[in-house]
Amino acid sequence: MIDQQDEFAQSVTSQMLRAVYSVWKELAAGRIGPKRAELTPAKLRRATAWAFTVEAIDDGADFRIGFRGDKVTQFMGAPCTAPALSSLRGIHFFDVADALFRQCVRSRAPLVSGPKRTNYKGKEHLEREVILMPLSEDGVNVTGILGAFETWQFGTHSQTEAKVVA
Repeated sequence: MIDQQDEFAQSVTSQMLRAVYSVWKELAAGRIGPKRAELTPAKLRRATAWAFTVEAIDDGADFRIGFRGDKVTQFMGAPCTAPALSSLRGIHFFDVADALFRQCVRSRAPLVSGPKRTNYKGKEHLEREVILMPLSEDGVNVTGILGAFETWQFGTHSQTEAKVVA
């Protein structure tokens, strides 16, 4: 159940993404974010397919993609074999991802991006909404990110459920 006082939850238009946020919030239990090991498929339940993790390298100077659910893999195509996100800079989609990851690390808080048209090559016919939530192994620093996304055909998603904040 979404807390009616939670402005972030209200800003997310996707019910599936709200469910992921709810799990993250419960696991965080007032901390900056849960530990990576606290995230399990059993906790994420049916949302696992849309979820992914990102490791923050050197306090967010770079990032490494970790776990990718089935829907993420289907969207992206081939597995990401890049050792770090910096090796993909110059590709607009990954430049945007890098900026969003940095914003999440810097703010030490969840963020939502979208709904907006995706700029991933070959997927321009889709809109997407993404949420990013900090993970912390020490309770002080953001050491990773739990992300989730949902896509739909461009122009078919109703944005009237909630306002978008990022």
